[in-house]
Amino acid sequence: MSINHSCETGGCYVKKLTPDWGFLDSALSGKIRVTDIDGAVEANGHLLILEWKSTHATLTLGQQIMFKNITKNSRITVFVLYGDPELSIAKRITLFIDGEERPSQECSNEELKKWVTHWETKVRK
Repeated sequence: MSINHSCETGGCYVKKLTPDWGFLDSALSGKIRVTDIDGAVEANGHLLILEWKSTHATLTLGQQIMFKNITKNSRITVFVLYGDPELSIAKRITLFIDGEERPSQECSNEELKKWVTHWETKVRK
């Protein structure tokens, strides 16, 4: 496990270690709000952001806008995974690359590993 936390000994991770950023809402204009990032990895000056959603969840409009904007003319790629976060089982993936949202497609954990390996191989060239 990548997260160094045990709910059995340390309590619920979400309650104990996930800040509630709501206190910043009044510091931001309009409807923008702080969001969390579920995972990130950097290689050779490139950033891969991983966002996990439950199987039937959808991205908020704000997340879609953010992912399109941060990937446009940058070294940032976003993989949005849909599946079972509790069991870490991926079912679908949507990619944001070069400011574009690619069509969602089926994706198993093994296929996700291939996507991540492909991303790293490409950015290391």
